[in-house]
Amino acid sequence: MTRLINILAILLLPVLSASAQEIATDTIPTDSTSTILPVDSVAVKMPVDSIAPKTPRAPRKSSPVDIDDNKPVETLHFYDKHGNALQEPVRFLAVLDTVTKPKSKPIYPIYNGWTLGVNFADAILMATGQKHASFDVWADVSLHNWFFPVVEAGMGFAKNSPEDSNFTYKTKPSFYAKIGMNYNFMYKSDPAYQVFAGFRVGFSSFKYDIENVSISNGYWDETQSFSMKGLKASALYGEVLAGIKVKIVGNFSLGWNARYHMKFKVNSKTSSTPWFIPGYGANSPFSFSLSAIWRFGQNKIEPDALNK
Repeated sequence: MTRLINILAILLLPVLSASAQEIATDTIPTDSTSTILPVDSVAVKMPVDSIAPKTPRAPRKSSPVDIDDNKPVETLHFYDKHGNALQEPVRFLAVLDTVTKPKSKPIYPIYNGWTLGVNFADAILMATGQKHASFDVWADVSLHNWFFPVVEAGMGFAKNSPEDSNFTYKTKPSFYAKIGMNYNFMYKSDPAYQVFAGFRVGFSSFKYDIENVSISNGYWDETQSFSMKGLKASALYGEVLAGIKVKIVGNFSLGWNARYHMKFKVNSKTSSTPWFIPGYGANSPFSFSLSAIWRFGQNKIEPDALNK
């Protein structure tokens, strides 16, 4: 009897196993978020997310700078220009300069008006004790507000009795003239303002007197005096200068420049050398001028054009 039961159990075991699997499938719910996996003939419920691969992240969009091998170098600055530590580092991006050479073309027309000036610097110096003076009127023409051909014309005179000398030197009012050129470094700016350098070539033909020349004779204890009048001379000289011009009001400006003089040739009818040359000055090679200036016919440029 026992042997018969064991034989029946062996025969029925496959049938019972298949029935158990069908029952497990019917009793365990399945949905979109779970799946059934047999493990040693036992159904196990596992979340889909734990076995499904994650969706790959979309790649970050790249900019032209990211793929540019010649892109500017990024650096972080932890200190300011004085060496003091910054509270937060500053990111700095070196920008590549695409301009190879800036163009320095003018923005004003080739003819941009003219100016008239009156030099009165020596009037101020004579009030402080100077014994000679040169007063002139000058005019220039603006070319692109860049180059300024200049003509100067004036009168010079002198009367001086040096304390350590034994004569009185006089130069009657005599004519002088100069021509030259100024270079305006601010040629793209308002014409009412200038920073310039230039040169002049001057010429003067004049007469001078040397009066009251005293000569002492120690042997006879006598003093003799004489004068040399109507002496004639001419001079050719040059000047280099630098100066500024600023607007005061309307078309009126003031200008100042310092000059260094050079004698090219001095002709005198006598052996004496002229102490004063009209337009050049006396013994010092340095001088300065101060001028009242009026501007005429200059074009107005829009502010945006001045910044180009």
